[in-house]
Amino acid sequence: MRTETFAVSDIAALIAQGQEVTVYTLKPPPRADAVLLGTCRVPPQLAIRRPSRAALWSWPALVWERRSQAMWLIRQTIRHGWRAPLLCLQVLLCVPRLLEIAEQVRKDGSDVVHAFWSRHVALVLPLLQRDGAPCLRTAFVGAYDLVADDFILNITAPASEILFSHAEVNRPELERLAGPGTSVEIVHRGIPLMEAVADGARDPFQLITASALVPAKNVEAVICSFAQVRSSDPRLSLAIYGEGPDRSRLEELARELGCRDAVTFAGHVARDDLFLAMQRAGLFILLSKKPSERLPNVLKEALWAGCAVISSNSEGIEELLPQPELGLVVDPDHADDVAGAIDALLRLGPDERQRRSELARRFIAERFSCAASMREYERAWRASIRLHGRPDVPPLPDVTLPGARRA
Repeated sequence: MRTETFAVSDIAALIAQGQEVTVYTLKPPPRADAVLLGTCRVPPQLAIRRPSRAALWSWPALVWERRSQAMWLIRQTIRHGWRAPLLCLQVLLCVPRLLEIAEQVRKDGSDVVHAFWSRHVALVLPLLQRDGAPCLRTAFVGAYDLVADDFILNITAPASEILFSHAEVNRPELERLAGPGTSVEIVHRGIPLMEAVADGARDPFQLITASALVPAKNVEAVICSFAQVRSSDPRLSLAIYGEGPDRSRLEELARELGCRDAVTFAGHVARDDLFLAMQRAGLFILLSKKPSERLPNVLKEALWAGCAVISSNSEGIEELLPQPELGLVVDPDHADDVAGAIDALLRLGPDERQRRSELARRFIAERFSCAASMREYERAWRASIRLHGRPDVPPLPDVTLPGARRA
């Protein structure tokens, strides 16, 4: 959850626009739940419905009462998922809770049921479809869902009246998955436009990166490129934000390259603290090779913070960095190219850095604002509700988001 703050940002934007949001989860609350809620700035008025131990006793009766739907979902799961036995077992274990969420949604009478992730919890959508529930059914299909390419999407996508995604590069695959009458909406995921610090102090020789410390995020290449450039300019320093199993290996790599004293492993920090660090750094670099990387939010935040930006050539990155003045795109496997990009940005004069910073902030405000993104969702929801013969649209529809908050 703490690394998926964009989910909270979207929900907060919906609430700020006057919508009533209820979140349903498959998982019970984690340890230190209150701390996580505060760290991620979950709106205090958000209703979060999780499974409870007390409810376990009612599940057998619910499954029996809804046995037709339960057997349909079990058959679909086995039919589509026999080649992925572990995932198939996970879904089967979720069946009682999925039935419970569908029952709660029907009783609540929500106008829109939106699956924030097209994963296990999105299987609520076909259950609602089969039951003839009057709510609008929509789902977000992200790069992770598309890369996973498993049977869940085969069941959930045709049951959605709108499939949302956050990058145009995903459109062809969504159109392939869409069922008859399903529309595809590409809405760039936005970020909250946090206020800048008053002092505006920025160290042009401070480099920063932020990601989970796992091999796919390729932090190793950031350290190697930093060490190469720093050999000719000892003023440079690198701060690495994030945690993960790769940390000890990366620390050892920095020692081997002789730059460990100039590299700070800052760990996981709150979003506001990371944004503050970005405002005081000269350059942000992300060399991720993760197959599901699409228009990373952390790059948007770095641009909004006014950093010079370097990104790997992940799919669709031209939608976020359409011109070099906004950020440089490199092949993360070509170390000399990465080092050259770092050197080029370090050589910029103060006036040029300021000009690029202002351009980046205008670009993010116009195209990647969280509030603007959620207004686009609302527009699509309203249009679909009217199109499907439900003209009595309330001023701001209630929204249910199964799985919008993953613990």
